[in-house]
Amino acid sequence: MDLAKKAAGEKAVEFIKDGMIVGLGTGSTVFYTLKRIGDLGLDIIGICTSVDTENKCKEFGIKIGDINEYVPEIAIDGADEVDPNKNLIKGGGGALTREKIVDYRAKELVVVVGENKLVDYLGQRFYLPVEVLPFCWKRVKSELEQMFEKVVKRDFVTDNKNYILDCYGRIEGPKTLERELNNIPGVVENGLFTKNTGRVVVGKDNGEVEII
Repeated sequence: MDLAKKAAGEKAVEFIKDGMIVGLGTGSTVFYTLKRIGDLGLDIIGICTSVDTENKCKEFGIKIGDINEYVPEIAIDGADEVDPNKNLIKGGGGALTREKIVDYRAKELVVVVGENKLVDYLGQRFYLPVEVLPFCWKRVKSELEQMFEKVVKRDFVTDNKNYILDCYGRIEGPKTLERELNNIPGVVENGLFTKNTGRVVVGKDNGEVEII
């Protein structure tokens, strides 16, 4: 068991109350959030960011809603990197598009991470995932190679039936880059999250938690 992930994931449940509409992220840290919600029997409606999260909600007895019908009051999601300004890289699990759809519409995004996810700048330890249409992925890859040190096609198909290109290199100006990437024809979404992050729940290896 990863104590840091468990501590962060479970702590975030304290921000949830019965009757809330909650965006539910994807990943190994959010797993502990979902399990805790189920264990406590909280009466919420979960807006899921992936098929995997939907399946876990069914397993833990969490009601599932549709983003077209509900606006999340809060979203709880993990991250692959968090910089000092609370900008994020997400998408290591490949759910970045649905995560952004849900997380950006919530009144607040609460991020749950282990302390190893805190970085000085984005791209320090992790790559940036970009979801692209299969129709033109090679063309998009060529364009991204002009912007990053290395671009690798992941052996993965998203819930949206698209591909992921993982882009390596230090990220300068994440807010601007987020917009620029989404302006490339064939890009569906990218893993830069520069809006809406409120509290970041940081789990420590000893099981303690810090909120920043």
